[in-house]
Amino acid sequence: MDLNEQGILLPAPLRVFDCSANEIISFKLIRSEKDLNNEENEFEPEFTHQIFGENERIFGYKNLKIDICCLSSSLNFYLNIDYDEKINPKKYHQFKADDLVESLNQWIPLSTTTNLDLFLSKLKNENEYLPFGEQILTYELQGEKKSLSYSINRVNQNFCDDKKFVEWYSRLETFLVFFIDAASTIDKDDPNWVIYLLYQQYQNDNGQICYAPIGFITVYLYYAYPDKKRPRISQVLILPPYQRKGHGRRLLTTIYNDLRKDSRVQDITAEDPSDEFVALRDLVSLELCHKYLSNLFSKESIIKTNRLTKEIIDKARDICKLTKQEARRIYEMCFLQSINRNDEEQMRKFRLIVKQRLFEPLRFDKRRRLQLADPTLEALATDPEKRKTYLSTQYEYVLEHYENILRAFNKYQDQLYK
Repeated sequence: MDLNEQGILLPAPLRVFDCSANEIISFKLIRSEKDLNNEENEFEPEFTHQIFGENERIFGYKNLKIDICCLSSSLNFYLNIDYDEKINPKKYHQFKADDLVESLNQWIPLSTTTNLDLFLSKLKNENEYLPFGEQILTYELQGEKKSLSYSINRVNQNFCDDKKFVEWYSRLETFLVFFIDAASTIDKDDPNWVIYLLYQQYQNDNGQICYAPIGFITVYLYYAYPDKKRPRISQVLILPPYQRKGHGRRLLTTIYNDLRKDSRVQDITAEDPSDEFVALRDLVSLELCHKYLSNLFSKESIIKTNRLTKEIIDKARDICKLTKQEARRIYEMCFLQSINRNDEEQMRKFRLIVKQRLFEPLRFDKRRRLQLADPTLEALATDPEKRKTYLSTQYEYVLEHYENILRAFNKYQDQLYK
């Protein structure tokens, strides 16, 4: 069924004026003029609902194409909107074309130009944009065709006074709405934000060294009574051309290693984590526990202890800055990693450990008559059959998830970075 954004069924002659916003918008990161015509450099958005509505559709243009180009270092933008025909409201009285410029202007920088020559003229100044913040790590990826260097920089609190950085970072935030669901920009006047930037070093056509941001993570420092702080990871983005290469894993690991040095940090949390981030965090947490707490998370220790202890939870929090829930998940992964999966008794023990954790949110305090906030969870808590089905389903999901994490852990140990 062809519906426009208002849910109106479109007559057949009008359907050529309707299109998916995600399919007709393309991005390109520009380091050289030849990148404009390089289709391998092109990528599409994942989300456009905050710009064009819940259905992520645009109406009113035939063969519409929206190109958004961005200079890799300065993050100056160029916008080009092209189409064969725009709907004539005199011919179709109840239909009019969406205002593309008005919709896009709410999210793209005010400095965005539609003049291609002006945009390309700024290429010669790309080498002037040096990395912001304090460098805390450099690395290279093994197996890359070109030997490229990467660096992770931390922009500390109170960056609001740095006007050049604020303007530059505001342009970087443009990508959020296209690649993070329900994205929002941060309050740059709030002194509790810390930003971790991931740069790739490259040479431009003139042989000059330039630095391109290819990802970032924002962290908010919450207060924790009486004298601690609880950093909360808010936004995580690796630009699409650089995804699935190990950069997100490296960036998140660096953040944990940076924050765990601070004795005032209680633990590290995350705001509304996506499934992809949960998987990444689980992998990073597993690596941290094996590296810094091998005496507790090794196969020998897991088998010997045979239970989750307070020491394991406390050490995971104090040394690796894991929350209690994350420490329990990592213990479960290490338990699965340590046992013989063909041994029914050992797998039964693992299943009970997982289901015990899954069941805790469903507990119903009959004595105090405390009701759970979610009516669905309350029904599970009071209906044994529904609860049994729910726990079995969730267990299978957890098992599959853990197996994926353990495969990634085994595959990439000491193989990814130089």
